Amino acid sequence: MKMQIFHVENLQKGWIKIREELGENAIILSIKENNGKFEILAASPEKKEHPDKNRNYLSRYKNIVSSEEEVERYHPVLEIISNLKKGAIPKKLEKDILGEIQKIYSKVVENLRNIDFYEKIEQNPLKKKYVTVLGNISSGKSTTIAKLGAILKFNKGRKIAIASFDFYKIGGSESLKKFSEIMQIPFFLIKNDKDLILYKDAFDEFDHILFDTPGNIKQLTEVERIVSFITNSSQSENILTIPLTRKENIIEKDMNYFSKFNIDHLILTKYDEIENLLPVFFIISNWNYKISYITDGMDVPKDIKEAKEIIPELQEVYR
Repeated sequence: MKMQIFHVENLQKGWIKIREELGENAIILSIKENNGKFEILAASPEKKEHPDKNRNYLSRYKNIVSSEEEVERYHPVLEIISNLKKGAIPKKLEKDILGEIQKIYSKVVENLRNIDFYEKIEQNPLKKKYVTVLGNISSGKSTTIAKLGAILKFNKGRKIAIASFDFYKIGGSESLKKFSEIMQIPFFLIKNDKDLILYKDAFDEFDHILFDTPGNIKQLTEVERIVSFITNSSQSENILTIPLTRKENIIEKDMNYFSKFNIDHLILTKYDEIENLLPVFFIISNWNYKISYITDGMDVPKDIKEAKEIIPELQEVYR
């Protein structure tokens, strides 16, 4: 992954510069304000392994893996092992490591065979008055909200507004505010429960309010309390964004924490950045949440697909 720091006068210019230098699939890792200017840390996605390297792995570890498909599946471990000095790890241990991974993978596959993928699809999302979107830092939450706003306004013809609680860090709501201005969607910044009460009458004019929540909400007691109040409402549809690039243990922690907000369904983000489908299968096989959308890029409003467009194809992999 190539990382680069950009110093720009505003976020819009920064985003243009990032895409020019790092490509269409670049991601923003952090934003800091310094003397009226922005310092943006961005990165380009990792490239897939070259087929020649796969064949080298296949030749070297033929006692462990039997196909290029398996090499793709286990390549992070193979990469670590191959970079060790010769003789630093016994051959038997190499085999044991891959054997354990194969057991875990086989268990996931077995679970998937007993799951009807169609039951994992949220067929009718974005139906309630309030749509509260949650997710950890760098989960693609703000961009996803912009895409949902475009779907509701342009595809469904709904009158909508976006309200953000994400004012605690510099630039937290700036990109979403910019998207709102471009799409001519009213934007509200909520700093406390008084603001929520103040805007209540204004919210009544809209078909939907999309609530943006901060990624570090667990550290913000007051905001957590207000969001808990909203997500407990029968009028609120609560969506959790899960980036497929996160490690399994981080995904599990996020699932455990955000479940307190009565999650209705998931949106899987960064589908374009994964090298195999194992992260998707990990989520499908371990949690009962349905999936409404899958995002596969940074382009608003294009890079978002309904889960029913993708998930049925995944089931065919293990049938």
